[in-house]
Amino acid sequence: MSALIGGLLQPLAVPAHILALLVFGLLVGQHRAAFLTSAAFVAGLAAGLAAIAFAVGQTPAVDVLLAATALAGTLVALARPLPILVAMALTAVAGLALGLDSPPETISVAAGRAMLVGTWIGAGLVLALVATGASYLTLWWQRLGTRIVGSWIAASAILVLALRFARGLMFD
Repeated sequence: MSALIGGLLQPLAVPAHILALLVFGLLVGQHRAAFLTSAAFVAGLAAGLAAIAFAVGQTPAVDVLLAATALAGTLVALARPLPILVAMALTAVAGLALGLDSPPETISVAAGRAMLVGTWIGAGLVLALVATGASYLTLWWQRLGTRIVGSWIAASAILVLALRFARGLMFD
């Protein structure tokens, strides 16, 4: 049971994951087809976690996740409606990258699978909560605040990518 709880909390333990879940929740909350875009994220997350379960090798998932986070933050800051396929593709890629960047840190296979299921549930819940909250932000000053948060998240992700590039850590 502790592996499942650890998996539920794992998306909140990595700063890049927190930023991604927050900004994609804001993006989904701004979008008209929130169910489809959130379903694409959860499906991509499930695919990434399944790839981890089948022992895929090392991937540049954190770099892809940070780039997708920067792009989503920019889109939240712009507050323009996106075509549904573009929004679904972006959220699916982010979900896949988040899943690939969430390997379980357990010894047994059963505990590892429980942690992966917990990660899937936890990340999906966080995304749904943020998206639901963002959908209620309809006043002009609330939308402005959402756009400011999106721009700060985009800037943070770009800075982290720049630091990873400067230190030679990209695609490692």
